[in-house]
This record gives sequence, C-alpha cells and structure tokens, in this order.
Amino acid sequence: MKKMTMTEARSIVGGTFQTCVDNYTSALVNNQTACFAVKTCTDKNGVETKTYTPAALGDCGNAN
Repeated sequence: MKKMTMTEARSIVGGTFQTCVDNYTSALVNNQTACFAVKTCTDKNGVETKTYTPAALGDCGNAN
C-alpha cells in the first residue's frame, strides 16, 4: 500500500477545495436597470454555484 500525504488524501476522499470569482452584472428589473454582485464558486468536483446580491449601479459601470 502506498503512503500518501494528507493533501493527496483530501483530494481523493473529500476535501473542501473551492474557488470563487466575483463579478458585477446589470439586469432589467421592473423596467429599470439594476446592478448585482455575482459570486461564482466552483468546488473540486466542478459543481458551480452562484450567489446574487444587489449592488450600487455605479459598480456595474452604468452610473447615470
């Protein structure tokens, strides 16, 4: 049986490796432009989750 490090074992058995990227996007809500902060996280298995949070319109680069 091969010995392995905890890092190697974690990548096989489970682990919690996750990467996240933050972006801003605008959307039309009730005929008005709204800005949202979008956090996209991908876990070690490639499963992607997105979280949308309201943000200031200036964050999307559409400030009037």
